[in-house]
Amino acid sequence: MNKKVYLFSLIFGLAAGILCFLFFLMLYAGEVNPLQNRRPDIVINVLIIFLAIWFYKSRNGGFIHFYEGFTIGFLTNLIAALVTGLAIYCFIKWIDPTPFESWISGGKEFLIGRKEELSKFLNEESYKLQLEAFDKAKPYQVILDDLMFKQFSIVAIMLISMALRKQRDAIS
Repeated sequence: MNKKVYLFSLIFGLAAGILCFLFFLMLYAGEVNPLQNRRPDIVINVLIIFLAIWFYKSRNGGFIHFYEGFTIGFLTNLIAALVTGLAIYCFIKWIDPTPFESWISGGKEFLIGRKEELSKFLNEESYKLQLEAFDKAKPYQVILDDLMFKQFSIVAIMLISMALRKQRDAIS
């Protein structure tokens, strides 16, 4: 695969990760729980993924294959999620654990407040296991949470890659 694919993914992935962490810091400064309200940062990822694929296409003579666009998008998203997750982990580990603690307590409150509704899907044992999982939660799980959630942007990656795809004539 072309080295430019990896370079574009790295550059734009780092940019998206830094922007998402800055979004986290803005939420933190606004005195809301930044871990519960950071989900709109996926828009940042999708926008940066679009820019990465578009810039690659423009630097490649206006041509891009689907697999190149998908690879750029996927790697950009993965790098961005890792950078964001690691930066937030470092923040809650060494600067201020309050967002993590309120994230955990908010999750427990959600489970306790919706026990009747959740009983349709969870038996009593599963419900207790979920509550215990909040008690055992560690800050590194923020990284895993970010990695898992950001994978929803794969749908956007496929759509962007298909929309921007332009191949050279196969006969020439």
